[in-house]
Amino acid sequence: MFQLTQDLDSQPACLRLAGSLTIYEVREAHAALLDVLQQPRDWQLDLAELDEIDSAGAQLLLAVQRHQRRAQLGLSVGEASESVIELFQLLRLQSLYPAAVAS
Repeated sequence: MFQLTQDLDSQPACLRLAGSLTIYEVREAHAALLDVLQQPRDWQLDLAELDEIDSAGAQLLLAVQRHQRRAQLGLSVGEASESVIELFQLLRLQSLYPAAVAS
């Protein structure tokens, strides 16, 4: 099950993604993220609570990044779970989210 929470008091504002972000949850996650991204601000993703992610989840995160770039807003990853780090390395996405895979 996918969960999304916001912390608007932090700088930048934080989006915490938890649970699973796989092909089975992407539709729900996409709708939730579209809703949140209507608020034009810089965001930091907290992916530490993502238990499972697959290529569909990675594609969604790339779409969020593309949305933020087009809007000339920032997006970074603060924390990432081991499964996120492994997938980012496998897909060679560490250059897009270097803080997520730093040791």
